[in-house]
Amino acid sequence: MSEKGKIREIRGKTIIVAPEISDSCFGCMKMECKANGGILFAENIMDLHLEIGQTVELKRQKSPILGQSVLALLPPAIGFIGSFILIRLLFPEAKDATAAFIGVIMLFLFAFFIYRIRKKIPVKTSLPYIERILT
Repeated sequence: MSEKGKIREIRGKTIIVAPEISDSCFGCMKMECKANGGILFAENIMDLHLEIGQTVELKRQKSPILGQSVLALLPPAIGFIGSFILIRLLFPEAKDATAAFIGVIMLFLFAFFIYRIRKKIPVKTSLPYIERILT
């Protein structure tokens, strides 16, 4: 996704941009703009010669959604499957309902464990970067 905006301030490689309101703003209902007081922070990773007042095009790096979702969903599933199989191996007389119940408990424990890890070590999100100067 690309956005347009005017440069308001330059702080080294971090650029403060006032975004232009466009049709693409309807998609997020301007939540990003509202969260930061109507400004966006961007990086000048291409070392462009920038000046205050220029209109620039910002591009967001694609987030590794697939990797993040696998890391969030795989451990609880492994917790359920592993505990179900382990209960069936350790206690052969246990019924499927008992193994499933313990599996569901382990699913929630593993999900809570992942939640706690993500609270302590949040996923790093990258700033948008300035792709090109428009004016």
